[in-house]
Amino acid sequence: MIDIKLPSLGEGVEKGIVVAILVKAGDKVVPDQPLLEVETDKVTAEVPSEFAGVVTSVLVSIGDEVPEGAVIIKMEVESDVATKELEVEEPVEIKEEKLEEPKKIVVVPVVKAPEKIEPVISADHSSEKKFRASPLARKVAREIGVDILKVSAVDNGSRVSVLDVKNFAKQQLANQSNGSVVPASLPDFSKYGAVNRVSMSGIANATSRNMTQSWSQIPHAWLQEKADITILEKTRKNLKGEVKDQGGSLTITILIVKAISKALEKYPLFNTSIDINSKELIYKDYINIGVAVDTDRGLVVPVIKNVTHKSLTTLSIELTELSVKAREGKLKADDLAGASFTISNLGGIGTTSIFPIVNFPQAAILGVAASKIESVWLEGTFEPRLMMPMTIGFDHRIINGADAARFIDYIKRILETWFLASL
Repeated sequence: MIDIKLPSLGEGVEKGIVVAILVKAGDKVVPDQPLLEVETDKVTAEVPSEFAGVVTSVLVSIGDEVPEGAVIIKMEVESDVATKELEVEEPVEIKEEKLEEPKKIVVVPVVKAPEKIEPVISADHSSEKKFRASPLARKVAREIGVDILKVSAVDNGSRVSVLDVKNFAKQQLANQSNGSVVPASLPDFSKYGAVNRVSMSGIANATSRNMTQSWSQIPHAWLQEKADITILEKTRKNLKGEVKDQGGSLTITILIVKAISKALEKYPLFNTSIDINSKELIYKDYINIGVAVDTDRGLVVPVIKNVTHKSLTTLSIELTELSVKAREGKLKADDLAGASFTISNLGGIGTTSIFPIVNFPQAAILGVAASKIESVWLEGTFEPRLMMPMTIGFDHRIINGADAARFIDYIKRILETWFLASL
């Protein structure tokens, strides 16, 4: 008899939610046969069996949140060798340690926090000499969720100013390793009518956490441009049949992916990450581009690796396969890792503009909106042209406005004069 444990589901993933159980007690299984499907913050993954044998019991149910290393199934295996190997590991099983102590430590400050605030606030008027803050500073502190009593008066001597409050808030954000902001309390919505609470999916939770981290840690700036893709779109339509015969889809997104790879080669600053602790920029010799894909479970961003070394046909096939896997919940952790730049194309939905958030720890992101026919003055006459709006969002610590303007202009020129992509 052996214990089947939940394996590692990817870097930074500690637990998953059981969404499907594919075996039951008494079932015979073979190596690599899927036992469960588990949804994590990033993907839905199958948990395969490592051994051949018979399932004796399933210890989890659909909807259970299971930590990495937890026993999920017990199995009678055919190989005595496999049994002995797993029995050797059991005495040093990390699960027995469970790290219960941190939970006790965390509870103590949370209980004491209100006791610390209440007496001071109630004595606010009588202890003005000990603590002074301008009315505006108090108002701003309430609005942004800062405890005014924790703010030290620096900017204005003995009196806490608005600038002191803002600087304190910035420092709190910088000190939060996970990039999240302490949420403000919600009002009681049920006072105004019926409400219904629905648990967020793993992907929705991951998106919320990642976007909060990106927004709080990256000072954003944006520039916009329009590319005339009239000729490019005609060429794409003429060639899409050939690519389709080989299993791919020659979309405008793929053409943008290729244009971005050329731009990143010319402007490598956009393919960097900043290390604040060492005050260094990390330049990447590879170009891996994440492409946002809309699914019924939320937004996921599979990554096309080593774009510069692949043809348009190869890229088309690869993105088609990744998109299908994303919508079927079949992406693996590696499919979502390693992006050095991201593209978010909402043109198919019909937006007029987009201001995307840079994915931490990348330096930039390109947002694409819906193309439409516009009247453009060309060589002495107005002509109908298909114009595609683009927005480059960037980390202003790394990239300045002039850099961004040159970068997006280069992308525009590649899309308008496609032969540049071969240079």
